[in-house]
Amino acid sequence: MATLTRETFQTTYNIQIRSLNDGTLGMSRNDNLHKTLDELRQLPPDQREGVLTHLGDTDLNELASDVNATGIFGAGGLSHDEKRTLFDTLAESSTGKDLARLASAFDSRDDTQMLAESVANKGSLQSRRAYIEAMSPRTADNDYGHSFALGGAMTEKVDKDAKAILTVLNSFDTGTSEGRASFDQAINNLPQSVLNNVVKAGVSETTYTGQGSYSVFYRTETVNKLLDRAAKSGEAAVKGKIFSSAADVVSRMRAVQNALLVGSAANPNIQDITGRMTTLMNTDPRGITDSLKEDRYGTRLCTYVSEVLRNNQEDGAKVLGEQLAQLKGAGTGQLPIYFFEQTDPGTLGTPYYKNAETLGYYAGALRASVDKLSADATKTGSIVKSILNASIGAAGLGPTGSVAPVLTDAMIDEAVNAANNNRTELAQKLEDLAVPLDSNGKYYRGPATAAFNAIAAKVRAQ
Repeated sequence: MATLTRETFQTTYNIQIRSLNDGTLGMSRNDNLHKTLDELRQLPPDQREGVLTHLGDTDLNELASDVNATGIFGAGGLSHDEKRTLFDTLAESSTGKDLARLASAFDSRDDTQMLAESVANKGSLQSRRAYIEAMSPRTADNDYGHSFALGGAMTEKVDKDAKAILTVLNSFDTGTSEGRASFDQAINNLPQSVLNNVVKAGVSETTYTGQGSYSVFYRTETVNKLLDRAAKSGEAAVKGKIFSSAADVVSRMRAVQNALLVGSAANPNIQDITGRMTTLMNTDPRGITDSLKEDRYGTRLCTYVSEVLRNNQEDGAKVLGEQLAQLKGAGTGQLPIYFFEQTDPGTLGTPYYKNAETLGYYAGALRASVDKLSADATKTGSIVKSILNASIGAAGLGPTGSVAPVLTDAMIDEAVNAANNNRTELAQKLEDLAVPLDSNGKYYRGPATAAFNAIAAKVRAQ
């Protein structure tokens, strides 16, 4: 809470007057700016907060113009380090809303990023959350960076405000309860479309065009850091939102790859992001998959599954099989068949088969993705077997240590052989064999089947 004192109002007034009086030929500007910086630093943080609040947008624009002014004999603005000190001083004490107003005044790419770094390093948890929320409407304009040189042009396809938000998001320490709660709240407050832009900024896609050539480069450090933060989140919905945005980015990178414009340059970056998506998914496969159902046709989950298998089919099949086992109830202490038929209250309180739906959503994505890999029948059969065998190994024990009825190698072999080397039918077997077994080793039959089949069919139809 700001403490409004005589010193607060006096400092505000002094800044306003100095901004309008730069002296003859502006030669008082630099001295005035140093006086402003000194006054701000001398105020206690609780008194300093009110200064930025009481400076209007016009005042902030005048301040930004002075700080960035060029000139000699006192007419210049602040140096790079002095500007950072100014931003640090204001970020330490100001509200997130006022810091976003300051970002509007200091609107260049470099200034926006420098201020975001100050907010990330000096701002309180509350001010960082408020800054992110206030900045979020600005990410839709694709404010990219462009530079030109002899023979070529470079475009940084990163919205500067989205990059600023990502910088602050990555400053939350999700290894602590306070940082985790602030991170979760910040993500929950961002619309999915904004989060998509923020995550897109995290791959720093840069294109270079010149002399008949076209190249695309990526730097994925910041999106990877966000995925690492998300893995420590306390909410499945937060994890699901970030997973969904990451899948969108991977899909875009794959499209560039498939356009044959950049050779294999995108592959290591896609693999790196996909690996972290796996780490994230493995923290809560059931909760994340359930949250992904907002994407009704499963395109993002299919993107992920396809990349996991594309990177390394043997290891990828193991990853997917273990996730499949979780979706069938592994680790819950329930037999899969009872877990499958368990209900949850729906939107209006009417029970629905949530677990069957979630399993059907995942199984549909497995089937669609395996089918789209366009591998030959032998390789497709091998993938199907590997996924199902991995799910057997991860199934675990039922109540009181009893072994739950599970698929056997013989059952899998029989189903795969029955497909007669038909690649599409092999993918179908993967979905069919995801349904749990009863105590007699027979596939479940009951009311939850319709929920499973309906959502699996929708995902397949994408």
